[in-house]
Amino acid sequence: MTGKKLSFFNLALGLIAVAVLGGVWFIWDRAQAAKTAERKLLEVRAELQAVADTAPAPSREVASEIEADLVRARAVLATMQSELRGHGPAGAALAAVKVPAARTDAYFDLATFVERSRTQARKLGIVIAPGAVHFGFALYSNEGPESALIEPVFRQRLVTQYLVDALFAARPRAILAIKRERPLTATERKARAEALAAAAATVAADPTAPLPEIVPENNASISPDYFDLDPRLVAPNPELVTVSAFRLVFTGPTVALRSVLNQLATFELPVIVRTVEVEPATGEDLSLAGEESSPAPAAPAAASIVLSAASSSKNAVAVKPAAIPPIVAKSISKFTVTVEFVELVPASAAPASAP
Repeated sequence: MTGKKLSFFNLALGLIAVAVLGGVWFIWDRAQAAKTAERKLLEVRAELQAVADTAPAPSREVASEIEADLVRARAVLATMQSELRGHGPAGAALAAVKVPAARTDAYFDLATFVERSRTQARKLGIVIAPGAVHFGFALYSNEGPESALIEPVFRQRLVTQYLVDALFAARPRAILAIKRERPLTATERKARAEALAAAAATVAADPTAPLPEIVPENNASISPDYFDLDPRLVAPNPELVTVSAFRLVFTGPTVALRSVLNQLATFELPVIVRTVEVEPATGEDLSLAGEESSPAPAAPAAASIVLSAASSSKNAVAVKPAAIPPIVAKSISKFTVTVEFVELVPASAAPASAP
């Protein structure tokens, strides 16, 4: 074999070897790719199975169950909304009344409510203290609320009437004060909602940070009708509900407080009791109501028997013993009940779904 033929043979062997090695590498690479694809396929199948286990696959049976759940949820929602709108005569009256159109109409509405309440209190023998003679609306004793406040003040009057009727039914000794939160215009409500949202965001970011001031001024200084509810007692969500607080201060026995709370518990109107404060009625409380402090009960008188001059048992005349006061006399307490009236924010109309 010549050298030229040997070189050609070696070259051919080298090409064959390279081709074999290339084929081997290609087979190994495809095998690795196949294993990777198989592993990914198994992972995807596992994820699909997990999803199928969590949410059943769409089917006629599953669709029927979902529709039934939706119907039940809507029924529960409707019941809750109905409860928050009130029921019975009070709820029907609140839903049927018409808001006064002008300041003059609002003034006469308030004046009629105050005069009717005074007359009812006189018939029941309930003392109305000077601080309660206007039943929380002293600010409007001479003129009606400004136009932007006619609607919120009117709704406060309706709730106040419900609370006053509950008080009259309880027969307290005296009503010392009826107060309400300062009503807000639409602009003020929007600013308050923004302030509440900012306060909630601040507390969520840093729980140790001081609570931002939501009401910069003391509402009680504007009018004796107003009071400020402790912000720690409320958690308003202006997107879902609006709340308005009221405070009742009255004196009487404990049964009067129990009667008021039982009436509010019927939930004819969505009124939530926030706080109840009980303390003995002082001389100042009684004087505010035009009453005098009750004297201390006298010691019980002993029964006596007077005999006739003949000292005959037949002629003995028994004198009826004086009435013995109870060991524990009925006490008169001062009660301060703070409540909130809750209203649902009307939901915006839902967009029509496409067929």
